[in-house]
Amino acid sequence: MSKKYVIANFKMNKLDSEIVDYVNSLKPLVKDATSEVILSVPFVSIKTAVESAQNSNILIAGQTLNENDFGAYTGEVNAEMLCSVGASAVLVGHSERRSHFKETDKEVNKKIMKSLRSGLVSILCIGETLFDKKNNLTQNVLQKQITECLNSIYANELSHIVIAYEPVWAIGTGITASCDEIEKAITTIRTMLVNLYDEKIAQAVNIVYGGSINEKNIKEIAKIKGIDGVLVGGASLDPTSFSKIVMEFNTKEKKTKKAK
Repeated sequence: MSKKYVIANFKMNKLDSEIVDYVNSLKPLVKDATSEVILSVPFVSIKTAVESAQNSNILIAGQTLNENDFGAYTGEVNAEMLCSVGASAVLVGHSERRSHFKETDKEVNKKIMKSLRSGLVSILCIGETLFDKKNNLTQNVLQKQITECLNSIYANELSHIVIAYEPVWAIGTGITASCDEIEKAITTIRTMLVNLYDEKIAQAVNIVYGGSINEKNIKEIAKIKGIDGVLVGGASLDPTSFSKIVMEFNTKEKKTKKAK
């Protein structure tokens, strides 16, 4: 697990001009970051964000993609289009895509395969709802999502997949999963990967946490055993706040390296 990821998801926020200001403000604040810093921006601002982030350590991602190549899919954007404007990664299977647009695990699987074939890093979002949590179905839900979303994905392709554990009940609610809950979920996901692949491969997969993360709780979250980064929603919209989250996680990384 050599790479660490701190990912921002702007969702449907920020105009093109605001993206320029944001990136220019963020660049000096995270220039010493040791992790991969990724901004997932609206489709219309990907090219602008890429151009603004030139000569920096900031990468740009899309928020979803269509699993087809080209054709009569009005309003959709495919992997080739994302690549053509400089995107390096793409969110796949975010809970809002699943709930608002009824994306299924099988569809998410097709999107992952398409993004991988195009050279994009896939940030696969999985997580249980409040109903699942209350009915002790978390493990069953994660098992189904992992199994179906990674169907026919080869072991050597997992280095281009980041798994984001985002419990739906913690997204945009202000409720953060406890450190014990997050650690347990990450351990569960790795065990599932061991069963699907093997121990070495499972340990190499990057798993990040997302769900009401902010600059106040990142210090504790960054200490969680097995966590490889974070996916940040609302708190990422301010470059100063997001930079503090980035650098807090990197501070943890530097301390770990020093200890070794």
